[in-house]
Amino acid sequence: MELYEINMLEVIQRHERISQRDISNQVGISLGMVNLLIKKFIKVGLVKAERMDGNKARYVLTPNGLAYLSKKTVDYVSRSYQAVLKIRNHLSEIIERAYESEEIVYIYGKRDEVCAILIDLLEERGMTYVFLPEEGEDGALSRPEKYVQWQGIHEGGIYLLSEIGIGAAYE
Repeated sequence: MELYEINMLEVIQRHERISQRDISNQVGISLGMVNLLIKKFIKVGLVKAERMDGNKARYVLTPNGLAYLSKKTVDYVSRSYQAVLKIRNHLSEIIERAYESEEIVYIYGKRDEVCAILIDLLEERGMTYVFLPEEGEDGALSRPEKYVQWQGIHEGGIYLLSEIGIGAAYE
């Protein structure tokens, strides 16, 4: 099942009364596609349509639909957690390989989820770190010879995500 189909089931679960047009807007797919998917979901027993007044219908996840969505959610969380562990282990190896414990680690990049993992690892090891201002920021310093980064590739930096095959997708 495609991600947009799972998103559509989540939208149906969250909204007791929602039109196909609203589903289309929230999921980001065409109204025609929503109509086709509703029919598919009804046929395979994931969704039930209840007729309301006029042409309006109420869509409800069936017990099978709830079980399916729950399984997909657990699968997603598991895959995400495995990806975080992979990144964390990779960053840990790079830090151990590239830095002495008393050395200052200069960080260049956005303060995002990867940054949070990196900071957590550095703090666990009692290492000192300093954020480098991004290009164009007031007071931007020239970069030291050795610094860590994960967005873009600049000469001299230790590119943290290069060896695990997700760097290009992350930029």
